[in-house]
Amino acid sequence: MSDDKRIHTFLIANGSSQFKQYSFNRNLIYYAGGSLLALTLGCGYGIFKVVQSGTEAIKYTSIKAENEKLKQENETYQNSYAKLKGQISYIGDVSKELARQAKMEPGFDLDKQLGTGGPETVAALDKTAGQLEQRVRTIGDALRAEQLKLATIPSGLPVNGYLTDDFGVRSNPFGGESHEVHQGLDIAAEWGTSVTATADGIVVIAGPHSGYGNLVSIYHSNGITTRFGHLSKINVEVGQRVKRGDLIGNVGSTGRSTGPHVHYEVRENDVPVDPQRYVAQK
Repeated sequence: MSDDKRIHTFLIANGSSQFKQYSFNRNLIYYAGGSLLALTLGCGYGIFKVVQSGTEAIKYTSIKAENEKLKQENETYQNSYAKLKGQISYIGDVSKELARQAKMEPGFDLDKQLGTGGPETVAALDKTAGQLEQRVRTIGDALRAEQLKLATIPSGLPVNGYLTDDFGVRSNPFGGESHEVHQGLDIAAEWGTSVTATADGIVVIAGPHSGYGNLVSIYHSNGITTRFGHLSKINVEVGQRVKRGDLIGNVGSTGRSTGPHVHYEVRENDVPVDPQRYVAQK
């Protein structure tokens, strides 16, 4: 029995009883099918590689863009960090100077609080900024207290004029050979010249008072009071708060006076002291 490796195909013509027979070698069909399958697989693999290559190109472009973005963000961070550190360093220097003015300890050293870079430094920077903020507030409170204290210490003279009598024993200005204790300074000026407070305080007297004539007395702090006598006019009232330089009255010659001038006193716990001790106060 012979091994027939051919495939027989019969084609019958339409409308005819005749037919034709075609024979194909079975191996040829196998080869053709195999080639077609190989071609199909090859095309599929080629398409896969093209798609894979496109996907990788897109992925590479995305990664490159992300890296560029991270690079820019890092540069921005480094610039911001350097700027912030510089600002904090400047504030630290200012706080040291303010502490010196407020007669306080200089505080911590900024360089010892910070590292050399990285997240630890960022955390230290944030901590240092908080400490500096609190430090500046403390110094500010101390400075304000010192300023308030200085503002309530008499300084300068209450009127533009010339000194006619000092503090201490003097001859009686109304004649005779007697002497008396002069408890302040007499400053001569034209009638009506402005008289101003020499420190911040509260008015405790504003009106006629014995030999002072029209008198204004201001309480400042730590038992210190000032008196302004012989005024022609009083421009404040009892209980009023005044600041250094505020108008409190005008030069006159009321009370025990020989001419237009201001009798200026400084008292410590109601004891008259030489106003010259306070005239040059800063």
